[in-house]
Amino acid sequence: MRISPFVLLTALTAAACNADPLPSVTDGASETGTETGTGTDTDTSTTATPTTTQSDDLCVPGSSAGCTCPNGNMGSQECNADGKSYGMCECEGGGSNSNSDGTLEPTSTSTDGVTTTTTEGTTTEGTTTEGTSTSGTETGEDTTTEGATCDDPGPEPNDSEANAIDLGDQGCGAMAQTVEGVLDGEDDIDWFSYHGVWNGLCIVGPNTRHTLTASDDVRLCVFADCDQGAADFNCPNGTTETDSPSGGHPGCCGEGVMNLNFNLGCGLLNPNNARLFIRVDQAPADACVEYSVNYDYDT
Repeated sequence: MRISPFVLLTALTAAACNADPLPSVTDGASETGTETGTGTDTDTSTTATPTTTQSDDLCVPGSSAGCTCPNGNMGSQECNADGKSYGMCECEGGGSNSNSDGTLEPTSTSTDGVTTTTTEGTTTEGTTTEGTSTSGTETGEDTTTEGATCDDPGPEPNDSEANAIDLGDQGCGAMAQTVEGVLDGEDDIDWFSYHGVWNGLCIVGPNTRHTLTASDDVRLCVFADCDQGAADFNCPNGTTETDSPSGGHPGCCGEGVMNLNFNLGCGLLNPNNARLFIRVDQAPADACVEYSVNYDYDT
């Protein structure tokens, strides 16, 4: 049987209209779970990335945290409403040592003049200096400043009769001599001695003379020890008759700027040769006193 071309075309057209539609394919892309024409499964699903916001809060408002009390025990401090700082450190028995930002205030304790400052994790000890006070250091002693050291031009020691400085011989007709020294306070004592010589060329005497000049009130004493016989003389007015402390030799003492003069005799049959001791003492306390003594065995 011969089929008409028109009938064949009509049948093919009807079959095409009744068939399931073909899936659409988009170049370069496929839906999730859809098989591509290349035979490769492609998963185009995406994973959501969580978004994190950085916070500059120090703590959660209302939460509590531990803190160290001044006595070393643990306390607690509460986070402030702004979340950026802590409140005061609450300690058993009261008291706190926290700043508003949660840091610890330094605490100080003092023991035997030494101050110890403690901050969080740090301990620093102060320095104690005798007689001084510095920041952060406590001392219990006063500051004492000593005066200038005395500059004594004379030889030392000469603080006793036995250690008296020997000034040599002084005879009749000789020029008067001067000895100088310095007293360093009330405990300093200076001793000097010279040998008075009297011979046949001397007429009357000896008439001894000792003149003291000083920068402050001090005492001058003169004692006599004859080579032969006992010393005989009268102390001038305003002076005190006394004996030397170790040798027991008679003498005179007077205070202030003064002249200490007397006529000396050692007996009718003895030459009037004698050793004279000069003592300067009793300066004011803590004073440096310069002095000079002019002496002459025959005036």
